[in-house]
Amino acid sequence: MLRSLFTLCTLSGVILLSGCKETKSEAWYKQHPDETYAVYTQCLKDGEASDNCEFAQRAAIMFAQIGKPRIKEKFEIIFQQEAEKRKSVTQ
Repeated sequence: MLRSLFTLCTLSGVILLSGCKETKSEAWYKQHPDETYAVYTQCLKDGEASDNCEFAQRAAIMFAQIGKPRIKEKFEIIFQQEAEKRKSVTQ
């Protein structure tokens, strides 16, 4: 009985850990605008609140404020859409 419980716990732990995503740093996101855009839009879509989402959001804010023109526009559009969603919910 005890051995079965140990095996079950071990297998559960392996399965849970294999599904974890690698956490990237905020600095990494600030150096990779395309990946930041992909992760941040997916986080908004899923409503996820992981470290990756937090770091991607911080980088997205930076890109929207001081990014290169093409990159800046992509992120500004995301924030405008989110502001419109919030506005429609509060009305």
